[in-house]
Amino acid sequence: MERPPKNLRVLLLYVAAATGHRQAAEVIRQALKRLYPEAEIRRENLYRYYGNTLLKHLLDSVYSAIVRLAPWFWNLIWDSKGVYWLTYGLVNLLYQLNYQRLYKKVIFPFEPQVVICTHSIPCALSSVIKRVKKANYLLAAVPTDFCIHPYWFYENVDIYFLPYEGLEKKLVEKGIDPKKIKITGIPTSLNFSKSHNSKELKRKWKLKEDLFTIFLLGGGRGVGSLRKIILTLDKSNLPIQILVVTGTNRRLRKKIQKIQSKVNFPLTVLGYTRQIDELMEISDLLISKPGGLTTAEALAKEIPMGILDSQGGPERRNEEFLLEKEIAFELNSREDIIYLIRNLMDSSFDLENWRKRARKLAHPEAAEKITQTVMESLDTRS
Repeated sequence: MERPPKNLRVLLLYVAAATGHRQAAEVIRQALKRLYPEAEIRRENLYRYYGNTLLKHLLDSVYSAIVRLAPWFWNLIWDSKGVYWLTYGLVNLLYQLNYQRLYKKVIFPFEPQVVICTHSIPCALSSVIKRVKKANYLLAAVPTDFCIHPYWFYENVDIYFLPYEGLEKKLVEKGIDPKKIKITGIPTSLNFSKSHNSKELKRKWKLKEDLFTIFLLGGGRGVGSLRKIILTLDKSNLPIQILVVTGTNRRLRKKIQKIQSKVNFPLTVLGYTRQIDELMEISDLLISKPGGLTTAEALAKEIPMGILDSQGGPERRNEEFLLEKEIAFELNSREDIIYLIRNLMDSSFDLENWRKRARKLAHPEAAEKITQTVMESLDTRS
């Protein structure tokens, strides 16, 4: 393991509106502290330095409304080369006009040797600062989806950490030096690579041993048709039990709690929890939208995943990738859900073969690889 330079300072930048980006930054921070405890690490949410609280909530609400009500518009932003080139100049002008606050408030006083970004906006601003201020920090980009959009591509990025082999071709086509590209996977907590005693965990969560366990997950915000799925499965008469996590969506949690005593199977309702690894460990099937971090965690835990409520943009790309690799199952109807559960319950589904495919994409050690590669790159520079 490389020895870090003296007085090593590492800055982690993310955008809080998207929980996956924040979680990825935190996982990398934990890996840095484990491997290089003497390093000084600063983790910053870009929202803290840009705009007032009302504006942040407004932008967050607009984003949520677009992906829920008009996913075609979100896809247009993602997929259209015309939209990209039309907005390229404007976006770069905005970065030129807005980098000063990040520089004055964070980068200038902290003087990091390394800046790691888990979102494209801080990556863009950090790239501008490197060029304009002649800063010499190592700039690393860590996309948290199984796809990458053009707003990640900046000349002053030193390393790109990608989720799987094959994606690097897209970057090379855009003129990125292949030497800058490393395949590490999406960083997830080490908890997802640990095995637990399943019987003990089931007792802890008050689950029955003889029932097929379905884990419904709507992401950090509890987005998705979770209540509708529960009511659908209530009519199926399948020998199941359900764990449902509604995240920070308290309204949804209350709605589901109202039907908890009315359904014909055991139903456990949870809000936001940090014990997703345990819930995946004791479940036979995950039904969720295909967020990048959730997908990476499911691959690490080797739990089959049914995709529901894909919200366009990166999630749609994640879904297309997972279906192409025959890792996930598309659920478009009540019949799809019940058919998948029955297949998993009987011997018609080849679980071992599925797990072999999942292991090829799983990278539970991604955060450690990212950390070690950053240190090796620093050593080479010095």
